[in-house]
Amino acid sequence: MRYACGAVHTGRARIAPGVAAAAAAWLAGCTGTITDPCDPAATNAAPEAPAILAPGLGAIDAPPDALAIATSAFADADPTDRHAATEIEIWAVEAGEPVARVWHSYQTDPARLTSVTLADGAFDAAVTSLSPARDYAVRARYKDTSGACEPWSDWSPWRRFRTDDGSAYWFDPDRIVDVYIDLSPESWAAIDAEATPPDCVPYERHYYPGTVRVDDQVFDGAGVRAKGGCGSARHLDGKPGWKIHLAWDDPAVPGCPESRRLHGQKRLTLNNMVQDPTFLHERLGYALYRALGLPAPRAQYVRVFVNGEPWGLYLHVESIDRRFLRRRSIQFASHAGMLYEGTYWCDLEPDNVPPSPDEDDGYCFSAKFDDDECSDPPDGGDPLDYTPLAKLVADVQALPEGEFYPAIEAYVDFDRLLRQWAADAIIAHWDSYTYEIQNNYRLYHDPATDRWSIIQTGLDQTFARRDFDPFAVDGLLARRCMQEADCAAAFAATLREAVDVFEQLDLAAVAEQVEAQIDPYVAEDPRKEVDLDTFRSRADRLREWIRARPDAVRGALAARGL
Repeated sequence: MRYACGAVHTGRARIAPGVAAAAAAWLAGCTGTITDPCDPAATNAAPEAPAILAPGLGAIDAPPDALAIATSAFADADPTDRHAATEIEIWAVEAGEPVARVWHSYQTDPARLTSVTLADGAFDAAVTSLSPARDYAVRARYKDTSGACEPWSDWSPWRRFRTDDGSAYWFDPDRIVDVYIDLSPESWAAIDAEATPPDCVPYERHYYPGTVRVDDQVFDGAGVRAKGGCGSARHLDGKPGWKIHLAWDDPAVPGCPESRRLHGQKRLTLNNMVQDPTFLHERLGYALYRALGLPAPRAQYVRVFVNGEPWGLYLHVESIDRRFLRRRSIQFASHAGMLYEGTYWCDLEPDNVPPSPDEDDGYCFSAKFDDDECSDPPDGGDPLDYTPLAKLVADVQALPEGEFYPAIEAYVDFDRLLRQWAADAIIAHWDSYTYEIQNNYRLYHDPATDRWSIIQTGLDQTFARRDFDPFAVDGLLARRCMQEADCAAAFAATLREAVDVFEQLDLAAVAEQVEAQIDPYVAEDPRKEVDLDTFRSRADRLREWIRARPDAVRGALAARGL
């Protein structure tokens, strides 16, 4: 053991008496500054703190029994140092903060220094596994081989994740689930009569009883209705989209319905993709939103059969409800807030807010949570009316010209809004809140933070416009941002980071894999509105568009000096 000049440091470990005496004798004739041999100032610098790569940012369906943890490559200022060891910890999270370690791993095996599973570590105390539907956080640190100390890096930033509640079954990219819907003649006729809206205006449809079967589980008396706006709605002689509510409150049946879920889902949203000849836009687009840490729905394909007949390939998009918000406790501190849907030129203007839930006809906002005798709203939540939305609109309208940013951050999670705006820009989502017609979005108020978020949906008409300008915005929040140089610069910085993420995702390769998966299902789809050759050629064009998009976005930034 080598000693620097100075007193023997005994705070790190107990020193054997013989070693201490030898050190003291050596130190007796020593002069100069006393240093700790394991002080980074006396040795090579510690390695850089790693980053957690998996579970992914905002992961909400991590398998509690088969979690994989991946960390970034080892980096050290001294090129002679090597990666000696990795320590990883998982902690339980309460109220957004890590509170107790539940699992740990110490690795020196070169094959496991940046990638481990739960089997490569050990649970603490009485813990034997990760619990389902539970919040956790993981962190890691690295040790190098420099000198006697082999210093550790700082811990990585925490990566929050939530374990699966069973709903990952629906969104497994390798599985295409078959959904069977049986409708009586009465339900068929009633659903068909409401299948298409009379115009491009908000349109309320009603659920009607049907039987839904998936695998060996059968749900009698489920609520079924058609879905779709003025571009995608179809009658039942075509290919309508579907909404299914397994715990629907049938007004013809007295009492409250039982709580029924299928693989963690109470509601199914089945999109017909008739405005997307590639069948790929939503599947790819939501992947970018999630990679940016946004509270975006998951999506995966299903096959639908109605009254025993095949109706073709659909995309199951995760429904946005209380369970959706609870799953995203990483992004929302509370799921007890109020949720509203905006459609067709629906911006944050006073005239767009209904005065009450009983007077919402003719208004573009609709409340997604109702107050009825069968509902069970969480404690400490928002009033189930339009009061929170009216306050937001008034607060935004009250911000003086030139004083929008950063004052808007008091009301809106603006960092999240910038990332959502950047995602819209990259995939050319013109049919969104940010761009042409302020459509296809939800507004959620988190009562724990008293701030709002936009949850974007309806990504079918994306990945198409080659000349789409990220800065040609129409939504009020984006317009006001672009009027102020510091806010425009904040968006530009977010867009630069987001396009890097988009490039790293390599969605062109993902599109190729998914196209190969669904090609036979598209071929056999009896109700598709494009032929197979068109599907394949448009999928080819989509991949070309994706490969060219990063340069186009960076060109738009450069053209504005941003």
